[in-house]
Amino acid sequence: MQPDHAAIDRAFAPDDLKPLLAACGIASTVLVQAACSDADTNSMLVQARRHEWIGAVTAWVALEVPGVARARLDELATEPKLRGIRHLIHDEPDAHWILRPRVLEGLAILQDRALILELPCVFPRHLGDVPELAQRFPELTIVIDHLGKPPIGTPEMRRWETQIRLAAAAPNVAAKVSGLNTALAARDWDAGDLRPSVEVAFDCFGPERLMIGSDWPVSLLNGSYERVWVETSSAVAAVAGPDAGLVLGGTAARLYGLDEPSTEQGASSGTAD
Repeated sequence: MQPDHAAIDRAFAPDDLKPLLAACGIASTVLVQAACSDADTNSMLVQARRHEWIGAVTAWVALEVPGVARARLDELATEPKLRGIRHLIHDEPDAHWILRPRVLEGLAILQDRALILELPCVFPRHLGDVPELAQRFPELTIVIDHLGKPPIGTPEMRRWETQIRLAAAAPNVAAKVSGLNTALAARDWDAGDLRPSVEVAFDCFGPERLMIGSDWPVSLLNGSYERVWVETSSAVAAVAGPDAGLVLGGTAARLYGLDEPSTEQGASSGTAD
C-alpha cells in the first residue's frame, strides 16, 4: 500500500459489501483472489460458506508447482463454490510468466478439472499471450479481468483494441467490464468515458462472453461502489441494448454456475483485485 491507496488501506468484510449489493439490486457476488496465498483462498471459502449471497470463489493455487497445485485442488475438491483460479501475473517481473513450461503444466490441471482461469492482464504486457494460451488449452475457459486495462483516452487504444480482438477470436476466452474507472486519471468520469472500451469489447466478445464487474474495493480509489455500478451498467445498456441483461448478470451466472441471474464480479475482502 502506498499513500495514494489510503481509501483501501484497511480490511474489508462481507458486512461492508452486503448493503452495497442490496442498494444496487445485486443478488449474488463472486469473490476473486487478491493474494497469492493459501490463506487468502481459505478466508474467501470460509466467507462463502457463511454467506449464501457469495455465489462463487476464484481462488489461488501454485500453478508453477504442478504437484502442489494438484494436491491443493484435491484438498479443495469438496468446496461447492470454487469456480476458478487466478495468479497475480501483473506482479510477476516476467511479463510472460503464464507461458512458463511448469505453469503450463499447472494450467493443464485446471483444464482437466473444468476450472476457470482468470487473468489480471495489464496492457501491454499480457494480452498478447492470451491467444496462445487459448489455443494450447481449448477446453479451458479463460476470463480476462478489467478488459486488460485499456489505456483509455490515449493513442495506445488502437493497439489495445488489436490485442483484445485477437484474444476474443478464441471461443474459450471471455472478459470482464471492470476496473475501468481506476484506469482513468479524471475524478469526474462517467459512462461516456467507459463507453469506447465497452463498444470494442461488446463487438468482439458479444454478450455471451462479456460480464460486468465491480473491482471492489479497489474501485474505491476512483469512485464509490454505487457510482461504478450505475455508470458501468449505463455504458453497457447503451451499447448492448436488449442484450444488456446478459452482460449485467446472465453471462457470469452461466460461467460461474450461480443460482441467481443478477451478479457482479469483485475483489476478495482485504486487498486488491
